[in-house]
Amino acid sequence: MKKIDYQKNIAKYIERMQKERLRLSQIPFVLEDISTPYNLGNAKINKPHDKLFKIVLGDKKQVIELLNRVLEPTKRLQKEDIERYSTEYINYMFQESEADIIYKMTEKQIFFLIEHQRTIDYDMPRRILSYELEIIREVTRGKRMTKNNHKLPTIVPIVIYTGSKKWDVEKYIKECQETIEGVKLLNFGEYIIIDANDYKNEELEKDNFFFSKMLLLEKLEKQEDIVQVLSTMVETEKDIENRKVLKSIIAFIMKEKLPEEEIKKLLKNLEREGKDMVIEVLQKESERQRKIGERRGRKEGIMKTIQETAQKMLKKNMNIQDIEDITGLSKEEIQKLQKCI
Repeated sequence: MKKIDYQKNIAKYIERMQKERLRLSQIPFVLEDISTPYNLGNAKINKPHDKLFKIVLGDKKQVIELLNRVLEPTKRLQKEDIERYSTEYINYMFQESEADIIYKMTEKQIFFLIEHQRTIDYDMPRRILSYELEIIREVTRGKRMTKNNHKLPTIVPIVIYTGSKKWDVEKYIKECQETIEGVKLLNFGEYIIIDANDYKNEELEKDNFFFSKMLLLEKLEKQEDIVQVLSTMVETEKDIENRKVLKSIIAFIMKEKLPEEEIKKLLKNLEREGKDMVIEVLQKESERQRKIGERRGRKEGIMKTIQETAQKMLKKNMNIQDIEDITGLSKEEIQKLQKCI
């Protein structure tokens, strides 16, 4: 077991906490439900506007009113429905950012992330996404997802913008991502599932798609069924690259499922079929080149006849324009033939 350097870890933690304490010392914390005016004391205010919103958003009454107006829930939220969410890890992660106002619902894993901006930030979709992922990672740390307990936290980001120019940043990261022409992109976090259980073995066996055969091999359990599928692939697969992959699968993967003699037999057949396939390909290519040559020869013969006809017309002093119309040759080609007479 790897030895843990607790002293080193404690030193890093103390250093991080000192940085966090220095940052927090400059922010006037607001206690909940106090009726006395907020006293900033001697706190140094580097960004008065940011501190203003930190004070206002530190009051649950103001936050509840904001959430009810923005979200318009069917049942209005009450002060007791939310609580300030703050951990050392989250504060440290956001220490270089203004996005450290986080509330959560008291009985649900629903979080409200409130961000104040005085300038336009075109990186906002990515930033919001990174904040969401960090909060989810923090909340689920050490928890194992199971069938009965697989719900992830929900984060509701709200950006408050008080700049002079109109906010024109995309609201969702999908809107500022690269696209594929004609392809509908997935929502962020959505995924495509290829479930082998959605296909019958007969469907996969008839499908010529190489990957379908891989799904089938994963589903099969009986050795004779696996051998049959592989033997068919050895005989029918013509693509050279696919055959290389097939060889690796038989030699390295299938040795866990099949006897050694079956592996050797399949590889031997694959090699023999491969040589036959190469010969077949070369024969087809040779035939193709022969036919091209024949066509080229016919074309050259026809052209030679046309040129000879044009020369005869020239000898009889026929008009070049008439020769063009009859033979289809260009004026330049006819003039070249005229020089050879």
